[in-house]
Amino acid sequence: MTTRAYGRTSWPWAAAAVLLFWQTWYLFHVYATENSGVRWDCDSEGCGTNDLAGPAIPFAVVSAVLATVFAAPRLGVGGAGVAALLAAFGLLVRREDDHALLAAYGLAALGVALVLTGAVRAVVRGPAEDRDEDRDGEREESPHPRGRPALPALLRLLVAPATLLAAVPGTLAATGFVLGALDGPRWIMMLGLNGTVALLVALGLARLGHRPGVAGGPVPAGRAAHAPALLNGLRTRGTAFVFDLTVRPERGAPYRIEVEHPLDLQDVRGHRAALVRHDPRRPWLVDLPQDPPAAALARARAAAGDPASAPRLRAPAPGTPALLVTGVFTTVLVTLLAVA
Repeated sequence: MTTRAYGRTSWPWAAAAVLLFWQTWYLFHVYATENSGVRWDCDSEGCGTNDLAGPAIPFAVVSAVLATVFAAPRLGVGGAGVAALLAAFGLLVRREDDHALLAAYGLAALGVALVLTGAVRAVVRGPAEDRDEDRDGEREESPHPRGRPALPALLRLLVAPATLLAAVPGTLAATGFVLGALDGPRWIMMLGLNGTVALLVALGLARLGHRPGVAGGPVPAGRAAHAPALLNGLRTRGTAFVFDLTVRPERGAPYRIEVEHPLDLQDVRGHRAALVRHDPRRPWLVDLPQDPPAAALARARAAAGDPASAPRLRAPAPGTPALLVTGVFTTVLVTLLAVA
């Protein structure tokens, strides 16, 4: 994994690493405090036990190795904040010592400050992927302002059936981890923790190839609409052409976005214009149709000129809506079960 690729997945992979580091500490703690009281049942095939302290050391070693892999090469400010919060949570688990509680609250305050700092920096600076990248991997700032999808489009993502369905396993895993750690069987805590780690790793893998400035696709046929687009620039990325386009939808303000395609279907490079398909409800879904309407394509080419300045639209990262819904569902479910 390259550092640049890791940068696009720093949040979920850092969180997975921190959870595994905490699990490693917890397993060593269980072994140190409970190993002397483990009861082993032996037969002709070997010995086994239901006590967690028995296999704690092998589990801790595996957990530590995985945590090291996911933590490389960096956690970042937000990841460090999550680490502090989980360290504080670890001190609170079945601890009644006043000094431990004081240290836990101090770590929790530090973690909240670091997480907020990381969030503010992410909003102010924007992700590194919002910058233009040339063939040699060099990045340079775009002179065009960044834009974000309209709020109704983002809200539709949050309540989409696919988002709600994807949030269910995350909610169950996170709720099991929290409730099991605070006041429940340890096997529920371990299952919830490792289930959460697995989902975070899957989220990181889904984000590996994501570039916020590049359009997603394909556009659903039932929602597709055509719009003229002007060419700002053209380069290659691997075997694909990257068309930097300013899309002018029939409704709404123009926006700038990159569209990747292995072929120059409409001779966009020669005419400096194209007719694109887009989803008006999700404007980051844009593609180049192979057989666009001839009359509309001719009008788009006739109107070609110097594109006016337009904000560069950012495509939402995969899994982000499900992550937000998971956080809301988990908070509500934990609160309800704790009160009941």
